Amino acid sequence: MVVIIYSTTVVLCYGQQAETLRFSIDTTTGTTIELLELLQQRSGYVISYSSRLCLEEEVTLSQSENTLIGFLKDIFKDCPFTYTLKNNRIILRPKPLSEESFTISGFISDKGSGERLLGANVYNATREQGTASNYYGFYSLTLPGGPTQLSASFVGYKTSSKKFVLQRDTVINFNLSPSVELPEISILGSRIPNMLEGNSFGAMRVSMDQINDAPALFGEPDLVRGIQMLPGIQSGSEGFSGLYVRGGGPDQNLILLDDVPVYNVGHLLGFFSIFNTEAVSQVSITKEGFPARYGGRLSSVVDVRMKDGRKDRIGGDISLGLLSSGVSLDGPVLKDKSTFAVSLRRTYIDALAAIYQLGEEEKTNYYFFDLNGKINYEFSDKSKLYLSAYWGRDKFYTLYNFRDFEVGIPDLDEIQNVITINDESNAGWGNFTSALRWNYVFNKRLFSNFTATYSNYRFFIGLKRNEAEDQTLTSFEQRYLSGIEDFTLKSDFEFYSSPDYTLRFGVSGVLHRFNPGVDIVKTAIGTESNGQTTVLEDVRVTGHEYRGYIEQEFALNDRFKGNTGLHAAFFLGGSTPYWSIEPRISLRYRLLPRLDLKGAYSRMSQFIHLVGTAGFSLPTDLWLPVSDNIEPMRSQQGTLGVNIYLGRYSRYILSFEGYLKSFENILSYKESTGFFDYSTAWEDKLTSGYGESFGGEMLLQKNSGNLTGWLGYTYSHTTSYFDELNEGNSFPGRYDRRHDASIFLNYRINHQTSGSLTWMFGSGNPVTLPEEKYFAPTFPFGETPEYGYSQSVNSVNNFRMPSFHRLDVGINFTKKKERGVRTWSVGVINVYGHQNPFLLYFAENDEAPEGEASMELKQLSLFPFPIPYVKFSFKF
Repeated sequence: MVVIIYSTTVVLCYGQQAETLRFSIDTTTGTTIELLELLQQRSGYVISYSSRLCLEEEVTLSQSENTLIGFLKDIFKDCPFTYTLKNNRIILRPKPLSEESFTISGFISDKGSGERLLGANVYNATREQGTASNYYGFYSLTLPGGPTQLSASFVGYKTSSKKFVLQRDTVINFNLSPSVELPEISILGSRIPNMLEGNSFGAMRVSMDQINDAPALFGEPDLVRGIQMLPGIQSGSEGFSGLYVRGGGPDQNLILLDDVPVYNVGHLLGFFSIFNTEAVSQVSITKEGFPARYGGRLSSVVDVRMKDGRKDRIGGDISLGLLSSGVSLDGPVLKDKSTFAVSLRRTYIDALAAIYQLGEEEKTNYYFFDLNGKINYEFSDKSKLYLSAYWGRDKFYTLYNFRDFEVGIPDLDEIQNVITINDESNAGWGNFTSALRWNYVFNKRLFSNFTATYSNYRFFIGLKRNEAEDQTLTSFEQRYLSGIEDFTLKSDFEFYSSPDYTLRFGVSGVLHRFNPGVDIVKTAIGTESNGQTTVLEDVRVTGHEYRGYIEQEFALNDRFKGNTGLHAAFFLGGSTPYWSIEPRISLRYRLLPRLDLKGAYSRMSQFIHLVGTAGFSLPTDLWLPVSDNIEPMRSQQGTLGVNIYLGRYSRYILSFEGYLKSFENILSYKESTGFFDYSTAWEDKLTSGYGESFGGEMLLQKNSGNLTGWLGYTYSHTTSYFDELNEGNSFPGRYDRRHDASIFLNYRINHQTSGSLTWMFGSGNPVTLPEEKYFAPTFPFGETPEYGYSQSVNSVNNFRMPSFHRLDVGINFTKKKERGVRTWSVGVINVYGHQNPFLLYFAENDEAPEGEASMELKQLSLFPFPIPYVKFSFKF
């Protein structure tokens, strides 16, 4: 009995000493065997070890004083082991692979072009663990060691699987090939095995292939129109490219082009968007459950990514449409190191109009263009640099009132010089953006992105007039200018702790330069080149905006997932600083194998405002910063929903969502004012209020097969409250459309022919109209009184425009040629010629009895008849 107690005591003492007794050694470098021998001498322990342990030629310890077990863990830090203590002997064995965890990381790309795939799924079916690639195609997944099968999938691509024995940290890059099957639906990734889903809560991904195949006005594929088809997102007025999300205005959408904010997305007064689909690789939109990494807007985030350029060869695309043509080119610069992509699109409306207006005294013309460019350089598998830019412009002008003017020449009275003079009105607007971005993988679990961006939006409207009197020519010119300019620096990090936990964090700083409005008046007399220039209300404002966030994505088990975070913002412009703390939370729970419950809450802030006078978004709307008198807009949004997966392989997804949203400090012009009112400062022209919006959305999707598409429906109710408008009474919000429905269908007849159909319905938007309009004397006291119109408006947005609905159809014929792929696209917009309302106005009734005058309400329609289109494209 004594012997047993003594032996047990000795073993315990040795075990405690090996784990707790600290001692020091003379050197911290050497081979593995040399350091083990040194530890034997200093500790008094005999160290036995398996030959399967990592025996290195050079090892450096982190410190010179430690316990024996601490020293051993330091020596074998890259080779996990287990140990057994027997008296004064310690036996080291490598851990079984199943007890060790290793990290697999890499990038997911298109096999042909080398384009990184964003939001691609990576999963291990055996362990039911997976993740998704981030916005730069990078993924990181930690799994137990041993035999492993890893698969990568992405919508429209073949699934790729790799089998191997996982016994160390491993880099695996997946190159996916386009699927020979028919393209899948444009919204959300297909449902992958074991209910694994991507890491972008609330985000919807839109397929560029679907956008290019869909019927398009004048054959111009439009990314924004594809987004407008989704539930909860409206177009404002028919034909315009604005986005109105859940009661919010167009300024409440954060639209990013390669991480750069874009402040105006419309060409041709908003009929087309600035995004050339041939230059865009992927796009996603978030309108609920905003992750903490996003900030600065209230309603949505549209993230557009430009193409990087293919690695294998130089290729491109040529397209010819009714309104514009474009050319795109991309390919390698340095093999396996650098690629480029460039796209140019320009309308030839001006050329067609010039031909049509030959011989006319009045000439109206317009053109737009956009240029996208991107180049990148890969320093190593861990480091990559990107440089991208966008430049786009619109110019509209009218020349009118042409007339001859005789200029007298001194001392030669009998000779006259005759010149032709005219008046002109013009307008123009445009964006320039650029981004320098560096991706760096610090290690297998930490991914970083450092970005410097520049954004510049400007618009002007102008008038030129010539007046001739007594052979003296006087020129008058007026130009109104406004815009916003941003300089941004930001850094973002993603740490993949485990398959069930990802941490994201980052900071950013923005220097805003606002020009809320400057009116320049220039007068020149005679032939003088220099005249008198008057500048009215030249206001220039600078603002500094700083943001930071921390965000975590987690899975408590295979049923419950979440994304929570905190976003902080600070703005300093005038003497009043503004700040905001914004919690974000999104949760998803799998109640049944084919039924998910989801909920989200977001608090958002916005330090810049867009103020307009029209019932729809125009390039001339003004961007204004917060100030001492104008507070930031704020919103809160809560959503609840359910996803139901139907059919074999979940080919159908039915989702329902309800939302409640509140707005604070939204702006509007005061009654009877606008930005041409020079009697007051720009801040005094505005009034602030608040609003609320609630509604429900339904979306039914079909994911695969010959026929794909979706059916969407939205019910929404938006109300505004302003103390200085509508006598303080509530009124329907500017973007309050109660019912909105859309259908998109694509049918692949064969590998060469496909047809698409879209149908849209929207109930009428609110509009303010006079309830009475009558003749009233303007100067009643003279001998011959003059009369004009007076009108009575009892409330704001007191009427609604008629509902609109439209059917568009298109068909695409594709054929492989020797040097590429040729596609003819034909179709009809507004097939049944419905006269949808664009605006309402009063006009005299021609059928009124003689001697009487009456006014009647009329409707202007932009596309009152079927509009055919044709487009040719060739990819090489």
